[in-house]
Amino acid sequence: MSTSFANTYPVFNRADAAASDFNALNRVIARLLSTRRTVVVVQVKAVSGTGLNPVGFVDVQPMVHQQNAAGAVTPHGVLYQVPYFRLQGGSRAVIVDPVVGDIGLALVADRDIFNVKTARTPAAPGSFRQHNMADALYLGGFLNGTPQTYLWLHDKGVTLKTAGTVDIMAQSLTLTGDATINGALHVSKDATASGISLTQHTHPGVQPGNGETGTPQG
Repeated sequence: MSTSFANTYPVFNRADAAASDFNALNRVIARLLSTRRTVVVVQVKAVSGTGLNPVGFVDVQPMVHQQNAAGAVTPHGVLYQVPYFRLQGGSRAVIVDPVVGDIGLALVADRDIFNVKTARTPAAPGSFRQHNMADALYLGGFLNGTPQTYLWLHDKGVTLKTAGTVDIMAQSLTLTGDATINGALHVSKDATASGISLTQHTHPGVQPGNGETGTPQG
């Protein structure tokens, strides 16, 4: 390596790289690339803004520790106020909020997103930092355990399982196909089967004594 080149660019002036300009350049590029964060495996430490609210934030900690040249390992610190992903289009959404302990990915933005996070509108970058883990976005659902509550779409159909209740709020509900209910059915208003009201139908052939009525009719 020429003396003038090394003096102009001191970072190249290293004994272990002096034999080859390519090796020196390769080391510099590798060092620069190592500062560029892209995707980081993280674990959720706290959640805010869950439920029927605007999509919220998580605090996450990178799971792959830092390691120096001597092999000493140091855990990363927690990344705070990281926006998390919700499947949403307009005012329609599927709400499955992350919980503490979930494992997912932190997608690191190329510029400072603080102003966009704060205003939730297009904005200038908050600083000149680039590819910094402080500007992460959380995408969940990696390396987690077997679910206990789920909506499962499989070859034989659809299975919905929950230990709680299922609430459906709609103006009307239409089911096409046979239905089987393994349990009690409670109806707060009238029910109609084959055009016959459950609460308002009449019975023909009424007789005194032990006589039986005919079948219900509308």
